[in-house]
Amino acid sequence: MKSVSRTKAAGAGVLAAAVAVALVIGPFLFFVCLTMFRLAGTPETNAGQTALGEASAVIKTCDRRGPVSSEGFGYFWECHAEATVNGHSLGVVKFDPDELTPADGTNVVGVQRSGDHWQRDVAHPYRLLHVAGLVILVAVFFAVLAALIPLLVSVLWMFARFRRRKDPETADALEDGQRVIIRLKAPSKPKRRSPTGASVLAFSGLFSLVIGVWMFYLHGRLSGDLWGIAAALSIVLLGIGLSAAAAWWVFAPEKPGDIRTIELTEAGIRQHDDSSETLVLPWEDLRSVVFDERGQPGRISAHLALVDETSREKLFEEYRRPSKHGVLLTPEITMDEAESASEAIEGFRPGLVHWRSRELARSGFGPGKDSVPRLVRWKDGASALRGAEVDATRSDEPIKVRSGRMPGVRILGFAGLYALIVVLFVLSQFPDSVPMWLSPVVVLATVAWVVVLHKTRFRGTLGVFEVDDDSLTWFERDNPARHVVPREIPPVDVLLAQLQQIRFESVPPERGRRYVRVSIRHDGAWSVLADNITTAAATRLTESLKARSAFAGRVVFDQPGQTPG
Repeated sequence: MKSVSRTKAAGAGVLAAAVAVALVIGPFLFFVCLTMFRLAGTPETNAGQTALGEASAVIKTCDRRGPVSSEGFGYFWECHAEATVNGHSLGVVKFDPDELTPADGTNVVGVQRSGDHWQRDVAHPYRLLHVAGLVILVAVFFAVLAALIPLLVSVLWMFARFRRRKDPETADALEDGQRVIIRLKAPSKPKRRSPTGASVLAFSGLFSLVIGVWMFYLHGRLSGDLWGIAAALSIVLLGIGLSAAAAWWVFAPEKPGDIRTIELTEAGIRQHDDSSETLVLPWEDLRSVVFDERGQPGRISAHLALVDETSREKLFEEYRRPSKHGVLLTPEITMDEAESASEAIEGFRPGLVHWRSRELARSGFGPGKDSVPRLVRWKDGASALRGAEVDATRSDEPIKVRSGRMPGVRILGFAGLYALIVVLFVLSQFPDSVPMWLSPVVVLATVAWVVVLHKTRFRGTLGVFEVDDDSLTWFERDNPARHVVPREIPPVDVLLAQLQQIRFESVPPERGRRYVRVSIRHDGAWSVLADNITTAAATRLTESLKARSAFAGRVVFDQPGQTPG
């Protein structure tokens, strides 16, 4: 019931967000885009008499419009003036917003015609706002269009619900014989987020922040009204929101799984989902059921070691996530539930259950902890308790190392790129204060910098190393072509006590990046664990292994006495 109510709450949240985007945020950003279009045509100056050319104008009437109009948010002047070209009067014409102001009075102002628009005869250096407004307008259009889809689906669902009739024959018949119902927490839903999406969001956020600050500058120079500042502030907030979304896209934890119930029957493991669909995994498709207590204190994870890949089709998608021992049934189950499940499975199929920690203790090759007593002096009992908690936390928490871990030089490279972008923006604002040759040089340097960063991107083996209290696990991630669905690669798990030697071997550089091959010696045989990882990842992995007391093997590098990197 909790999972159903949580699903309904999530659906209601999505629907509320869709309504907010379609009816509130979308129209508001539309008027913000109109404001940007108006500011794009703002003259460099709109005060004082300008140089007279072929065309001139004398103001007839001026009206102050705002705060909300067809030109967006903010107050502005809309003037009509009598235009004269080469001494011939063209009558009274309408000028673009803020081109002329009442401050011009009866002065003769030099003007120019741009298409169907009349403007003051000065520079208009803010045309980039027009492009930015078009980009944001297109994004708003697709966002509103995407928001309308959940609304339409909700309406169709409500219509179908009123017409649907419950069929009593669709209810599943209960199996005869013994069955045991187990409550467990389903595995967390994996993040299916493309790095490209994070890059697009981050760039859009930075772009919106720059445009928003620019709009603040223009409004402060022109009128400084609150409505215009509010429009600029909305663009700044949009940039902050997009940047936060990019950070969430990359660093947000996986969505926790729901509380589920499974049935252990004579036929196998019976699973249910929210749609009342049922799948049964027969006991014949299992090699073992592993209960692992080596995670965080009080948390037991359950794993299924399958006979072959065809057995995965008899599990729901949420139970197919690869783990050290096969697939993850649950990352967290209470001791009482685990004991009940273990007893029931042993009753149906004796010898199928394995308790990892208990077997390690019996076999004698468990974590090689120092058995010699140590005397540690603490100032008081509270300090001793805090120290014990810190030591337990450090030993229990697994350490994760990405194979593409970024070295410090590359981080400095991205910082330099952002610095060049800021320099470009500053140069565009003060074109008369810098030498003419400087701007093209900075542009070329920025383009070359981007090309170098792109060409030297990580091209090694994607994956994550996980070092826990007594094992090393390599989770490799498939990286096929864009049109190919990624396959799930089973992880490789090695006990640290049985890891005799790990070797890091430098491979030939590829496009300016250095990579390291990781090989392990296990049970007297050598095998390659990962083909190409960064030197920074190799250094971090070495430090993590040496910090574990269960690891008593050797770490060998291709050049003795040197660490990777």
